[in-house]
Amino acid sequence: MAAIFVLTVRQLAGSRRLWLVGALVSLPILAGVLFHAANATTTPESFADDITSALVASTILPLVILLLATAAFGNEVSDRTLVYIALKPLARWRIVLPKLAAALLIGGVPVALSGLAAVALIEEGDLGGATATGVGLLVGAAAYAAIFTWAGLRTRHALIIGLVYVFLWEAALAAYLDGIRFLSVRRYTLDLGSVAVLKHENVILTPHVASVSVKAVRTLRESVANTAVRIMQNQPLANVVNGVKTAPPAAHA
Repeated sequence: MAAIFVLTVRQLAGSRRLWLVGALVSLPILAGVLFHAANATTTPESFADDITSALVASTILPLVILLLATAAFGNEVSDRTLVYIALKPLARWRIVLPKLAAALLIGGVPVALSGLAAVALIEEGDLGGATATGVGLLVGAAAYAAIFTWAGLRTRHALIIGLVYVFLWEAALAAYLDGIRFLSVRRYTLDLGSVAVLKHENVILTPHVASVSVKAVRTLRESVANTAVRIMQNQPLANVVNGVKTAPPAAHA
């Protein structure tokens, strides 16, 4: 695995794609510098969210990973040496995982660090929001890498298919049609990196969403039913609050 990883890193880092990756990941930081240099008409929080959603997560991240992930097996496919690697006594995931890791290292990590640095720069050192943005971008990079690496193995037109997915499916269709939005990596990336609520010091996050799980709903219904039975049978109640006692059920004529 280590040999495949090192070889793939050399292949991806030694190509002209690396210059394009460097140019793209520098754009968010440049936008942060321009925000402070110019007379901004919006708040730092709003501008940081716009840069993250409209530039980094929607354009730079998928493009960078698309360029690298579709080329992860490029040399092996073009040289027709992939079959020799597949014949080695290695599990398939031991071949694919180093390729994914190399694409993430060369593309995903720089984009995540760029987004983190841009948000921290725009918001003048807000590491909470910047860290959440970086984590969301890194997770999104992993998802894109898996999809585009698979496409690169399946077809020679993976780059075109990836562009259609990013700019037609995600940007034009999934952005407006809720029914297909769950098939958009961009949506999950933005959800993970959404930190608007975390930017307020008077906000407390609690796991109340657990109350809508199947197990929680079933437990709630069973507890209500058991309490009703105890009342009807004049039995002591569980979880009594403030010493409330039950009265015996009224006798029916």
